[in-house]
Amino acid sequence: MKTKKGQNNKRIARFPDSRKGTEESFFKKLYIPRAKSFGIFMGLVLIAAVAAFIFYMAAQYKEYTGYRVINTAEVKISAGSNVIRFGESLLVYGNDGAKCVDSSGEVIWNVAYEFQKPMLDICGDVVGIANYNGTKIYMMSEKEVLGEINTGMPVRNFRVSAQGLAIAVLDDSTTAPIYIYDTEGNKKAFFSTSMKNSGYPLALSISENGYLVGVSYLYVDAGSYKSNVAFYNFGEVGQNVTDNLVSGYTYSNAVVPQIQFIGNDKAIAVADNRLIFYEGGEKPTNKDNVILQEEIISTFYSDKYVALVFEGTEEDGRYRIDIYNGKGICQDSFFYDEDYKEMFFAEDYLVIYSEERCLVHRVGGIDKFNGAFESPIVAMMPTGSANRYVIVSGEKVETIRFE
Repeated sequence: MKTKKGQNNKRIARFPDSRKGTEESFFKKLYIPRAKSFGIFMGLVLIAAVAAFIFYMAAQYKEYTGYRVINTAEVKISAGSNVIRFGESLLVYGNDGAKCVDSSGEVIWNVAYEFQKPMLDICGDVVGIANYNGTKIYMMSEKEVLGEINTGMPVRNFRVSAQGLAIAVLDDSTTAPIYIYDTEGNKKAFFSTSMKNSGYPLALSISENGYLVGVSYLYVDAGSYKSNVAFYNFGEVGQNVTDNLVSGYTYSNAVVPQIQFIGNDKAIAVADNRLIFYEGGEKPTNKDNVILQEEIISTFYSDKYVALVFEGTEEDGRYRIDIYNGKGICQDSFFYDEDYKEMFFAEDYLVIYSEERCLVHRVGGIDKFNGAFESPIVAMMPTGSANRYVIVSGEKVETIRFE
């Protein structure tokens, strides 16, 4: 091939773009579309998050004006029987026996007995039933009968743990021995008390795992009185101390008729003049005290809250309800002007009901529902959903949804 004079005849390959242009083109083709896709994706995520937040907030502040029955089942409850919620089922009991009924009305188990004054305690999935001054404690779970405990001495008080243990205060004429039993009736632990040394065991509680026991003793001497709250550890830590006693506290001029473990590492004691909070899975310590100026009418617990019911005022309402968290901080206080049969917590909601009416109140928030039932009920229980509950009348079990 001929070339012009002075021109190098070396052949040079030419491409549509220079090297720089090639890199820019490659970046445009590869990264810019991906960046745009990522931006679109993040935008959609943000929109979904905002929509979910708006939906959540709307649900929190939505007030229900009524309810709809979404499922109905037949159930037979004899006159004079007590009905309480037991897990996701019903516990029906009286002087002649007890039975567990699921939400479809089917009987899961049935226990026959003859008690003059039945006592009952529930912890998690375990219930114990005994006769005051009797010598037997029946232990059941929601699914089956676990066993029968023969104490040999009259039972004055008892509590159960979620692991199937029972702690009982017995009457031995001169002392008040306290035994811990398993569901087969075997004695797992024992300690004795007397009025002369520690006082009379007025209240007791056992942690869910069965390791910790709290006892409130009332001690009276020469016209004065005090309460001793003692904690016993029956795990490895308690084996290294005398009588398994790991901590104790004295409250002068106070009566402590209630003590309650919340899980395995928290406990609450209710006195006539204070609310006491304890923490510690091995050696419970007194963390907080709320001094009370008024008499408590009743108390209700959950794993997060404790509700105290006081007398209200003529102007504000018949009852005042104060709700505390596990650290002794008041989260809510409001008035309620109706009679009530029971209260219970369903997550962050306090449910108050009577035979005729129901209030669903969000802790620290609004009343989600405040209205009447279509017919009288004997029990109400949660389902795990904020707007669904089970109500029980004398002949049927209904699952309702507030709307």
